[in-house]
Amino acid sequence: MKIATWNLDHASNSSRQVESQLAKLRLIKADVLILTETCERVDLRTDGYLNVLPHQTNRYGKYWSTIWSKWPIIEQIDCFDNETAVCARIAAPSGDLIVYGTIITWKNDPGTNPEVRSPAWAEHDKSIVDHGNDWMVIRDMYPNIPFIVAGDFNQTRDGSKAYCSRNGIRLLNEQLERNNLICVTDEDFGANGKLKPDPKKNGRPRHNVDHICAYFGAS
Repeated sequence: MKIATWNLDHASNSSRQVESQLAKLRLIKADVLILTETCERVDLRTDGYLNVLPHQTNRYGKYWSTIWSKWPIIEQIDCFDNETAVCARIAAPSGDLIVYGTIITWKNDPGTNPEVRSPAWAEHDKSIVDHGNDWMVIRDMYPNIPFIVAGDFNQTRDGSKAYCSRNGIRLLNEQLERNNLICVTDEDFGANGKLKPDPKKNGRPRHNVDHICAYFGAS
């Protein structure tokens, strides 16, 4: 079983052209792909994938999150925010699987009140708790089915503190533990060579904010 996630930045600039991104996605050969900040031009149906889209497009007319699966999709499951998150029950060869794709909002999200701008990380922290509550609702609906959460968490979890807050790390740890989820992408991908140095930052190592968390049942 190969599950992957990637933020495509809406294919919004010359370095993130759709065809180049599609070529990279085909090389991954994932059974399930969770793509964030994507659009309808990123289409893998001719590559044997089925897709699940959020109920609502975002303010750009694109998608915050999508799920692409080479295995049959049994049903789409409602989320607390059907614009940001998307969830589906998938018939994997080893048995059914719940896959939840999402974006936990970024550091400087100003919030929804036009008169009062939220301080840094405030909306991020709120989003973590909202997601944790949603995961609990879905886990309670399907208590015996393995559960995968993946997407752009806007939080480095490799100890680098490159893009995170202490409180955000604590909150997400609490929500993962509460839902019996293990983050399998906490390692330092820059240090171990899985991410190339960033030429735009004088060759400093990159730090991952896209994550995959999993619950496969009691051992």
